[in-house]
Amino acid sequence: MINEDVRAYIRELLPPRDAVFLEMEREAREKIIPIVEPEVGHLLYWLALTKNSSRILEVGTAIGYSTLWLAKAVLPREGNITTMEINAPRAEAARKYFKKAGIIDQIELIFGDARELLYDLTGPYDFIFLDAAKGKYVEFLDKCIEMLEPGGILVAEDVFMKGMVISGEIDKRRNKTAVARLRTYLQMVMEHPKLETVVLPLGDGIAISTKK
Repeated sequence: MINEDVRAYIRELLPPRDAVFLEMEREAREKIIPIVEPEVGHLLYWLALTKNSSRILEVGTAIGYSTLWLAKAVLPREGNITTMEINAPRAEAARKYFKKAGIIDQIELIFGDARELLYDLTGPYDFIFLDAAKGKYVEFLDKCIEMLEPGGILVAEDVFMKGMVISGEIDKRRNKTAVARLRTYLQMVMEHPKLETVVLPLGDGIAISTKK
């Protein structure tokens, strides 16, 4: 949904990325692992930096690419990041990259299903990054709001789902439910009495909410 010339220009403007980021990007391309785009990672870093975030929860680690972007903002201030991942090989890959980046002891990586793990947490968090199964965003919303401190930020990734949320053209039958639920999620965060929300056409769509 994003003009490729605009995407390429924004990406060219980004500061040079460390070698570990480039290695992760290569692995993601080769193994078709979904990670955020570099410009989205930079946005996460900027949000956490300007918010002075110190307690971050990430729902959906994958190989830890977005985690490292958040760590750039938080760990120099001795903040902490909790991240959870359901896929065992990806969780192991994330641990490998955290070790390479020298932050393995500063990241709490929880292996398991967020549908269970999320409800064992109490927070509070000042930043929550939601990048799990898209059909679960609605289910997780109330718990995320509960754990988010006033003034905290909730970021939901891939809310356009390859443009299907906007166009209504579903590529596979199994995606029909996820698209419907993403539309519901966006409507909910835009109308929720405890949230102020903006939706940005960056990457595959980003919804950024702040708790009143």
